Amino acid sequence: MNATAPGTTSPAVRDGREFVMTACHKSAPYHRGPIARAALAVASILVLAGCVPAGTQQTASLPAPEQPAPPPVSPFVQAMRDAGVNVAIPARGKFILVNIPSYELIAFQDGAPVIRSKVVVGAPGTSTPELMSNMYAIKYNPDWTPTPSIVRNEASEYIPSGPRSPLGRIKLELDNDQSIYLHDTPQKSYFGRDKRALSHGCVRVQQVRELAAWADGVSVDEIDRKIRTGRMYSERLPEEIPVYIGYYTRFPDEFGQPVDHPDIYANKEAARQAYLARSAGRRAAAAKKAAEPPAQPPAEIIPGQTVPGQTVPAAPGGETTMPPATAPGEMAPATPAQPAAPATTAPAVPAAPVETPAVPAAPAVTEPAAPAAPATTAPAPAAPAVTPPPATTPAAPATTTPAAPPTN
Repeated sequence: MNATAPGTTSPAVRDGREFVMTACHKSAPYHRGPIARAALAVASILVLAGCVPAGTQQTASLPAPEQPAPPPVSPFVQAMRDAGVNVAIPARGKFILVNIPSYELIAFQDGAPVIRSKVVVGAPGTSTPELMSNMYAIKYNPDWTPTPSIVRNEASEYIPSGPRSPLGRIKLELDNDQSIYLHDTPQKSYFGRDKRALSHGCVRVQQVRELAAWADGVSVDEIDRKIRTGRMYSERLPEEIPVYIGYYTRFPDEFGQPVDHPDIYANKEAARQAYLARSAGRRAAAAKKAAEPPAQPPAEIIPGQTVPGQTVPAAPGGETTMPPATAPGEMAPATPAQPAAPATTAPAVPAAPVETPAVPAAPAVTEPAAPAAPATTAPAPAAPAVTPPPATTPAAPATTTPAAPPTN
């Protein structure tokens, strides 16, 4: 073997072939025995493997750990996909789907439906929006605060917790910025209708107690117990539940058969404009009514009194207008002494001549009637224009006082 300088390479002959030794081989005598040379060859292979630059070393790939197979799709989810409803229903956990055209809510547990409930959705003029949200809490015995748009268009006011609350006894809180949520309702009869687009946008759920119990992981009896307390309070759910409100006119029924539903929001923009026009009319009418002065209550009529201007029958020969009626408790003004009645009903004292005016009645004591005129005096003319009804009794004694007015 030719001598070479340390750290350099030199050609070598092995089994009749020349090869170049590198520094990775180290310098080792070639004159060792066959066993030593075999061991050296194995060591050289291992050293050469360690000398391959990074990125070029080929290693055997290890088998990847086996992944669990996804659970099979439930028949109903498959029916949804066949109908074109490509909602990603999770294979694990809880999920809620509301389909507006079919007026129903479906709660899924591990990819399979566990609750199907009728719902009432927004009317075309106040439509329910499509959205993805999360249910995070239950509010028991909720009050109702109208949204600004409802206040503006409906002139509605706050309604406290109780039987009159439009939210009923349960409100299921959703996390969104459109004030949309699921809730109970006191108007249970709406669920019996075929067309249930009747709300202002929120979703009323018929089986709301069952849905709340499923969401909270408790029994329906426990939900009823919390309602019976009458207190208004909220409880967070153990976990947030995804809720998707969608719009699919073709949707499978409970048997998995596809059903075509009417497009209830086909003309929702026109319906909304009509709703706004009606709201503007209501606001204008309310403003006009508020500007009008309050109506005066009708005057109370006491029996025996007459309203000013009212006429009463008089003696034969015409009508007579009564003087203004007096208010209860007010003393009637004194009236002048009246001439005697006609001869057929006159008392023993004959009537005074017409030329002689009657003497007004004194506050306490009045003078006796004037003596009768001579027989040659002409008969009395017709009664003056204003006279009370003819008296049927003799004139009151001189010492009598005016009668007290009637009381209420």
